[in-house]
Amino acid sequence: MNDLLSLLSASDLGIWQAFFTAMATCVTGGIAFLASPSRATLYWTYAFTLSMLSTFGVVAAQTADNEVARTFALGLLLGSPALLWSGFRAHRGVRTLVWVGPAFALASATILALVAASPAFGSTYRALYLLTAISGGLFLWEWVRMPERRDPVIWPFGIATVLFVALGVSGAAVSLVFRPVDQDFEVSRPLTSLGMLVYIVAALVAILGLSVGRTRRRNTPAQEADYRAFREAARERLARALPASEICGVLCLRLDDLREAFATTGAAQVAQLTTSFHDTVRSAVGASGLVGVTPEGDVAVLVARPEGATRDLVRRILRQIGDLTLDARLPFQPSASAGWCSTTVGGYDLGALLFIARGAAEVAQERGGDRWERADGSFIERLVTGLEAQ
Repeated sequence: MNDLLSLLSASDLGIWQAFFTAMATCVTGGIAFLASPSRATLYWTYAFTLSMLSTFGVVAAQTADNEVARTFALGLLLGSPALLWSGFRAHRGVRTLVWVGPAFALASATILALVAASPAFGSTYRALYLLTAISGGLFLWEWVRMPERRDPVIWPFGIATVLFVALGVSGAAVSLVFRPVDQDFEVSRPLTSLGMLVYIVAALVAILGLSVGRTRRRNTPAQEADYRAFREAARERLARALPASEICGVLCLRLDDLREAFATTGAAQVAQLTTSFHDTVRSAVGASGLVGVTPEGDVAVLVARPEGATRDLVRRILRQIGDLTLDARLPFQPSASAGWCSTTVGGYDLGALLFIARGAAEVAQERGGDRWERADGSFIERLVTGLEAQ
């Protein structure tokens, strides 16, 4: 064990920390934030930027043999886990408490700089490291409440968080029970640096996984919850309509040319377009129907109205989407395609109605977009025949 500690002490973990935090900052800002701009990816970028600046500050201060500057930069690093935690809270759609990270970073840096030449530095650092480990450990509270909690990409960060907290608790316990001297702290400090390094790498993996997954799904956790509520309400509405043979219709609406929009305008403009699209559909439907955003980013609508009124609604929605004006300049005029399946042909099972309406929307897009397609008996027969042939 002593040989391992000696090897760790000889290794310049500060250089490795600086390298990985710089890489994490570039990757998070250049991939995660640009691909999926949100408060979550912004706060994660802030966290890695703070880590990068503080680790570079530590290395520079060591080179200049300036102990006060080194301890100040070291204290700034301790605020990064709290910023990461705020990012995960933003990802979950709850209050972020983003001020905690910067406030703790500044307080830790000031305290460590004041005791830099004091015998109490080792114990003070262990106490602050415990607090930052606890702030990082709050991720576990968010993890069990995240829709992606079963995603394997998050597990390494969860394990690293547990180890991070354990390292902080053990360091504080050693300081309280054995009251180690500064020489002992010089031996144990590389372990805390290594723990922080592993934590940063695991956090980067989790953040990239969540950001790429969010871009692929184009749904936020709040939208996922809304869609589950939509499905429950829609099933109940169809169950009430079935005994009286009340006519209902399910619509599936999707923006045209989204892939080209990503390539030509970027994620921020597409996000604005998607938000306007969702708002337009909700406004047109109003209180007369149920609206939900599917995991694929389509908008599903359930209305209980005569078929003539539903036809007018579809036409009005497509016309309003074609008239959208956005703050961001787009190289094309927005348009959407719609699929419509009535209970007169698809029955009263929500899953079947959504599936048929989605297929009709795909046909509308294949025929050039900016149009709607209604599923009739022959369309359903072709759809089922195509599935059997696969």
